[in-house]
Amino acid sequence: MNHETKVAAHALIKQGDKYLVTKRVNNDDYMPGYWDTPGGTLNFGEDIKKALQREVSEEIGIQIKINAVISVCGYLSNPARHQFMITYACDYISGVINLDLSEHDAYKWVTLSEMAKLKRIGFLDQIYQELKSNQ
Repeated sequence: MNHETKVAAHALIKQGDKYLVTKRVNNDDYMPGYWDTPGGTLNFGEDIKKALQREVSEEIGIQIKINAVISVCGYLSNPARHQFMITYACDYISGVINLDLSEHDAYKWVTLSEMAKLKRIGFLDQIYQELKSNQ
């Protein structure tokens, strides 16, 4: 079995007291129907912040300001793939959300208490727990 390591960058985008979350399409091969944040896997040799800007542009079409890293987690997404997720706190700057419907079929701006009610992907649940404990 070949093993691979992948690194992904994600954006926890905030506007006022709300966070942007996106729902994974129901036919996705990984955690369909779960809520997560915009982002994705880096290409080989790609700068992480440039990759994050690219992924946000491709997935939702808005402009963001990337701030500090707020979470790093790693897990086995299948027996042969070790995935690392690096999430940045980001601010919404401009643009109208235009979803890439092959990846996400819905989005919401939610408060932390509203996020609590969503079926969250693993790394978003970890971020939620950290944000909640810092309230």
